[in-house]
Amino acid sequence: MSETAKNLQDSHGANKKTETLPDAVLWHMVYEKLQEHVPQQFFFAFFEHLKVENYDGKTLRLSGQNPQIVEHIKKRYLKLLTDLASQAAEQPVEVELTSSGKPQRPPSLVNQERNYPQTIHLNPNYTFERFIKGPSNEHAYSAAKGVAERPGEFHNPLYIYGGVGLGKTHLMMAIGNEINKTKPWLKVQYTPAESFQSDLVEAVRNGLHAHFKARYRNVDVFLFDDIQFIGQRAEYTQEEIYHTFNYLFQNKKQIVISSDRPPQQLSKLHDRLQSRFHSGLVIDIKPPNLETRLAILQARSEEMKLKISFDVLRYLASRFTGQVRTLEAALVKLQFYSEHEKRPIDLQMAKLALRDLPQEDSGPQVTIDEILRVVARTFQVNEEDIKGASRVENVALARHVCMYLARQILPSLSLAQIAQAFGRSDHTTVLHAEKKVKELADRDDAFRVQLQELRAELQF
Repeated sequence: MSETAKNLQDSHGANKKTETLPDAVLWHMVYEKLQEHVPQQFFFAFFEHLKVENYDGKTLRLSGQNPQIVEHIKKRYLKLLTDLASQAAEQPVEVELTSSGKPQRPPSLVNQERNYPQTIHLNPNYTFERFIKGPSNEHAYSAAKGVAERPGEFHNPLYIYGGVGLGKTHLMMAIGNEINKTKPWLKVQYTPAESFQSDLVEAVRNGLHAHFKARYRNVDVFLFDDIQFIGQRAEYTQEEIYHTFNYLFQNKKQIVISSDRPPQQLSKLHDRLQSRFHSGLVIDIKPPNLETRLAILQARSEEMKLKISFDVLRYLASRFTGQVRTLEAALVKLQFYSEHEKRPIDLQMAKLALRDLPQEDSGPQVTIDEILRVVARTFQVNEEDIKGASRVENVALARHVCMYLARQILPSLSLAQIAQAFGRSDHTTVLHAEKKVKELADRDDAFRVQLQELRAELQF
């Protein structure tokens, strides 16, 4: 107990019933003990501005101005407050917290932001709500959402990689926007790698290295975009990244990194940096499949209030298969043509307006997993049953169709690889399946059409 608290307690002794001073004594004792249990940066952010309202011998009532911070204290620290208050009073004490005023960042954090303002602002359009999920990105989406809900506690660091224009920056900014909305007392720093490097050069040149460290380490969530742009000769920058990473990680601050390749392929970075990035969750984003591309186009066209037929959307989804940005750019161009020429968007206009845009050729987009998923949905059977030992007629036919389509669409795969993908050890089962499917297609027109539609959907 501090000398102040001791003197206050001695001067009032057992007379704790009506005066406000005993309330201050109890809160002072709890406040001091809290510092032993709560990390310093959280202690000052959460508890520095709490005020004691009264203590009636049974209940200690506290209040704070920011309702979101008060709610966070209730969820995370109420039991601790109750235990400490009971210990200090040497009898059971309940703790009640109330709030008044509008949500705002604690003054200490606001002052820090004035000293080190964010030069790259989060794009408010990049939210989880606007991110279109699909098989190619659902894992990255789930990981990012988990980080936003529990920064520093879920996956730390989170490393997201994938090609250009697939949504890495969207997910990173969505994390930042979500945290700013739900946990405004936490400081988020979004920084492209090139900005980090140029800021460091300026800081060293102007003798402001201490300010640079404060800006990048005095944060709760660090979003580091496009780390592949850090060059091999940037020794000093890599050293600063390493120390910044260690400082944030050791203080349980959330780190999210994006790149166009996995950590082990960042040959220009030191091994120790690659190792740090591998210490958390490494997850990729692949090019969107047909269904996801269509969903993206439908969502964006609705946002833009474009009247556009499904045939046109399907044409766009089949022509631009690599980047999400290209899909969105195509819609913008169609909107311009439609408004300029004062005519509705149809397939003929789409082909004419987009004729100068090169058709993307990102290589085969189809995978065994996608064949399995599409066939299972079409035949209304379980994917695991197809890969299992079931000999039920409908399941067996779906399995044969999967193998047949794999042979037709993925010629680079060997018979053994296809067999193994569907839980079979003998490659001759693939040849048998291919023969069965061809025979059925020859004598059943409806099945032949269904087979053609399946292949068109997978390769469209």
